[in-house]
Amino acid sequence: MTALPRIAMPARLSDAEGADARVGLANAIFDDVAALVRAEDLDVVVVRSVDLAGFDGVVLPGGGDLDPARYGGDTAASVYDVNAEQDDLDLGIARAAAEAGIPILGVCRGLQVLNVAFGGTLVEDLPESAVRHSPGDDGCGDLEWAWHPVAVAAGSRLRAEVHADTVPVASGHHQAVRALGAGLVATAVAEDGVVEAVEHESLPIIAVQWHPEAEGTPAHLAAAPFAVFADLVHAGRLAAR
Repeated sequence: MTALPRIAMPARLSDAEGADARVGLANAIFDDVAALVRAEDLDVVVVRSVDLAGFDGVVLPGGGDLDPARYGGDTAASVYDVNAEQDDLDLGIARAAAEAGIPILGVCRGLQVLNVAFGGTLVEDLPESAVRHSPGDDGCGDLEWAWHPVAVAAGSRLRAEVHADTVPVASGHHQAVRALGAGLVATAVAEDGVVEAVEHESLPIIAVQWHPEAEGTPAHLAAAPFAVFADLVHAGRLAAR
């Protein structure tokens, strides 16, 4: 029997006890993201090292904010749960996977990590706009998600999976892409222009800014990014034979 592909997911290193409520939410949904990966017949391994030997793919999950110093941003901006050890782990894994050509899926913070890993920058704190990207000042509370539509780019891997030009998504973020990293292409955008999904022009990489694991997301839309990722993983395994 062929072993399932092994997928590395970097552990969340912040303790939610007594911390910003958003830390607890990010830690809680880690398992939900892992479950969607496993639903694609992929084996999830939580890692605390950038050594990706023996892994077939990487999933970068949600979490706190990247330190703005990592991308030349405003270090005085409003950020939360900045964790140098977490940044080192996530960015190190992203760069190692990209260098090795290992497929990567990013979710929320995971998209931001990928963008910074490829030399891009972030909006440290999104200004108010016509689109609500976070449900409140604390990012959770009674309403855990802000729902809004995103336009999906024709010809993208994501568009081929969702079979729609526009899809509803659940957001819970106050940061976003400012300048795209090298080789990354925006494949979904919100009505206010915020980049909501990216793919790499040549590497097996896909990432979404929203939370497909959010309760209330239609099953086929929840599965879509993970199905694209699974296809990339299986293609990579075939190519390596």
